[in-house]
Amino acid sequence: MVKNMVQNSSIWFKMVQCCSALLLTILLTTCEVIPENERLIPIETESSNRTTLIVEFSGLKCNNCPLAAEEAHNLLSLYGNKLVVVEMHPASNKLTEAKPEYDYTCAASDLYYQHFGGDNTTPLPIGVVNMTKTDGDYFVKYQLWGSACMTSSRVMSPVTITHTVDVVSNELHINATISNITTDMLDVQYIAWLTEDSIIGPQMMPEGTPNPTYEHNHVLRGAITDEWGTALQINGKETGTLSMTYTLPTHVNIENCNVVGIVMKDNVAIQVNEYKLKNIK
Repeated sequence: MVKNMVQNSSIWFKMVQCCSALLLTILLTTCEVIPENERLIPIETESSNRTTLIVEFSGLKCNNCPLAAEEAHNLLSLYGNKLVVVEMHPASNKLTEAKPEYDYTCAASDLYYQHFGGDNTTPLPIGVVNMTKTDGDYFVKYQLWGSACMTSSRVMSPVTITHTVDVVSNELHINATISNITTDMLDVQYIAWLTEDSIIGPQMMPEGTPNPTYEHNHVLRGAITDEWGTALQINGKETGTLSMTYTLPTHVNIENCNVVGIVMKDNVAIQVNEYKLKNIK
């Protein structure tokens, strides 16, 4: 019996050797050496011209809002000028506070907040992407902004926006040019906002302690146009130009301000442009 087991083991070992030799022969005869620079073939993807807009609703008594601001900062680092963030402090939310020495609120922030369904008890932070619904809801948690940005960035916009801005005393003189890059007639709305960066003031932090010298960025200071914009019709591959004059609020630092222009079509922000006033020569 032992002798039969040894013979069977020997036969099995020889079969394994034969199979291994056959496999090695197949690999050597059928596989060719591929140059290193040809082993990975990059997939060409179409570059979108669209800039995404994130409206970030925040409050200085909201201890998780700095986490949303950090996420916005990370996304801006990733997308560059293909993303514009605007931070709004709605006065009608209990986590927002306005005092003479610090006031981040404005009437436009509250109007948009209530339009999107926010009230006194809505948990902050919360965001709205491209001024419209994402997966059936306006409000998107900050943890999902990255996914929403990725989806938005894959969509081509039919328009481009450029701005020229001059400052005369405490007034902004703004020219916005909206160019249609399709052959379709477009009925759109153009909205312009004033935002401010580098505002130093109080903010509740994630660990539950106040930071009196927190830096707030992208804060909405007011609507330059009507809150829902100016109607504009562009026929074919043409351009539309709007000229505006806006008196700056007395409590802003001009050098830290930005003009944000938004083109809305069918209740969706289809293009955004941010012009930083510090770029004025």
